[in-house]
Amino acid sequence: MRETSLVYIVKEDSCLMLHRIRKEKDINHGKWIGVGGKFEPGESPEECMRREVREETGLYIDKYRYCGIVTFQSDDDETEYMHLFLATDFHGSLKSCDEGVLEWLPVSELTKIPHWVGDRIFLSLIMYGSFPFFSLKLVYRDGLLTGAVLNEHNCLVTERLILRPWLEEDAAALYRWASNPKIGLSAGWAPHKSEEESREVIKEVLNRPECYAIVRRDSGEPVGCAGLTNFRLADEDGSLISYFDERKSVHPTCCSMPDLPEPEEKKENSGRTREGAENARAGLPDGVRVEAELGYWLAEPFWGRGYAAEASKALLDHGFHALCLERIWCSYYDGNERSRRTQERLGFHYHHTDENVYLPLLKERRTSICNVMTASGFKSSR
Repeated sequence: MRETSLVYIVKEDSCLMLHRIRKEKDINHGKWIGVGGKFEPGESPEECMRREVREETGLYIDKYRYCGIVTFQSDDDETEYMHLFLATDFHGSLKSCDEGVLEWLPVSELTKIPHWVGDRIFLSLIMYGSFPFFSLKLVYRDGLLTGAVLNEHNCLVTERLILRPWLEEDAAALYRWASNPKIGLSAGWAPHKSEEESREVIKEVLNRPECYAIVRRDSGEPVGCAGLTNFRLADEDGSLISYFDERKSVHPTCCSMPDLPEPEEKKENSGRTREGAENARAGLPDGVRVEAELGYWLAEPFWGRGYAAEASKALLDHGFHALCLERIWCSYYDGNERSRRTQERLGFHYHHTDENVYLPLLKERRTSICNVMTASGFKSSR
């Protein structure tokens, strides 16, 4: 295990980046990262950060923010605990670095240059707002990001998007979009009336496992919501046996079913990995399946760009492969043609129609068209 500090130094709309190209055996070779390195004996994270900046750049840090801790786990290296900083004031003259080429790049370009995929998650947090101190775990296998957990909540990364947990600091962005009647009314809830209401919704409704803010990776701004909910047991025909509350999971990052028998020697895996999820499923009676519902909404300015489908595909893959769901449902209210087309493009198939569905938040009734996708159907469409 090793500890390191990494700092991103910004001035106006630019960030000082290091292109690691001068050491062939460098694990970061060819990638752009911030400035930093390993702790020396007795150093604190702040002392390491200041020394590394001084040695690699010739600059002296005057003002900074300690942003969070990133745990890197890889199959070809030891675990690393990286202390992450953002520096906003400095003095000194920039010098050359023997580990790579230093260059001031526009902040808007940081996610478009060669980098570790997981960097997109923490860059979106430190560059685009004053988010609270966070803990992020990134797991790599063969150089590919296979797992990301932010504050004990799964994160998913796609080509253009980051799916991360909602934070109270997102209240302004949520209110901006959720106050639009076109969003809530089509999804079955009333438009938000204030930023404070949006903050309460984040705390009381959206703060749960498998509920994600859809964040554009090039702006760090939430522009929608997607998630898996209504986890349940059902028979082979899809008839409900029982619901279970994902908020009472064994482990907060993964929905797991309570009170299910598991082999004693495998209990430590439950709710944390695919193996743990498979162990839990093994305790079910024959013919009983584990299911959930997919839901999503997207801010109106971003309709027609494929964001909803992109986020939903990531959730489908996560649900079928990481959570070992066997069936995922998705519905839309009659007349919502945009949602119908999205579900068809995703590969959902019609299952049944529910008439006179009562919407308690709107105090009205609607017709709901229910579609379904199976794990085998999703695999065949990849």
